[in-house]
Amino acid sequence: MRRTISQQTSIYHLPTVEELEEADADRVVPPTELKSRIDDILEVLADFKSRREEGRSRSEYVAQLSSDMSELFGYLPELVEYFLSMFGPSETLEFLEASDKPRPLVVRVNTLKARRKDLASSLMKRGVSLDPLAPWSKVGLKIYESPVPIGATPEYLAGHYMLQSAASMCPVMALAPKPNERVLDMSSAPGGRTTKGNCGKFTSIRCT
Repeated sequence: MRRTISQQTSIYHLPTVEELEEADADRVVPPTELKSRIDDILEVLADFKSRREEGRSRSEYVAQLSSDMSELFGYLPELVEYFLSMFGPSETLEFLEASDKPRPLVVRVNTLKARRKDLASSLMKRGVSLDPLAPWSKVGLKIYESPVPIGATPEYLAGHYMLQSAASMCPVMALAPKPNERVLDMSSAPGGRTTKGNCGKFTSIRCT
């Protein structure tokens, strides 16, 4: 316990650029080391007055934190800097860790050919474990496990559903196109959002 208290109250030495270049010249920095340094810097920033190294500014700690996060999670440095300015240090780490987790497989029912209830029943008979996506969606299904390829079932090949992320369903819901309206989709690849519009006239443009 004394050791833990000592570690949490001691002055943390922030490596200089020269020290990092010398230490990392002939090796790949392991993820565990990057994560450890990120955690150390976050602790210092949480109690900066007591734990900062004499003569080192907060911006130096944040710059090293940004560099380590960028390296660990594979983001562009400019993007991590933007996240830090928007969320703050601890929240940025939580955001990057959450974004690194795999998202569940989601399918959207083609309501021109099937009802969600009927499609769910058909897929469950094939051994698929699923649930309705969320209260806000009447057409989405969240897939947990499947003994068969979801992108190759007879229902999929017949056009009863398509694979689509939950986030991609939101723009069409927000737009809420009405019958006889004209809609221009300037970024339609691969076309999932466009196919959700079952009314009106759609012009889709795919930029490559």
